[in-house]
Amino acid sequence: MESRAMTIGKFHILRVDPGEDVLGCVHEFLAGQKIRQAVLVGGYGTLVAHHLHWVKHGRIPPENAFGRGEGGIEILGMSGLVVDGEPHIHITLSTRDGAYGGHLEEGCRAYVVCELYFAELEGVALRRESVKVSVPEMGDGEVIRLRFGEG
Repeated sequence: MESRAMTIGKFHILRVDPGEDVLGCVHEFLAGQKIRQAVLVGGYGTLVAHHLHWVKHGRIPPENAFGRGEGGIEILGMSGLVVDGEPHIHITLSTRDGAYGGHLEEGCRAYVVCELYFAELEGVALRRESVKVSVPEMGDGEVIRLRFGEG
């Protein structure tokens, strides 16, 4: 375990319009604002279509499964980090049949309302790196780890 305190810089609100791809808009917004590191404080709204991925099991190395769906889907929440300009966003969705979630993928298209709010981070340089791990009863392999540098 490792942690660092950071300073919150500018606070941004991003509106994604009906029919637009949420992750595509996030990439465009981050590049346009030249944001290299931030925390996605939250997000909400509705989707007309979704595309998510999640891990299939609890072993190392991880393996992903992907799923798609359509219809009126409520966004209950979004959270994540932007590290070196790349967003890693988790999303919780619901329909009348229940709630589910996963990693946001391209193909999540906004329906009526979709708004995300980001806080830029200053004082520590975040990066992701691939590291080898060995965890009893989970296995051996490479995982992606968040690292803190001097900022």
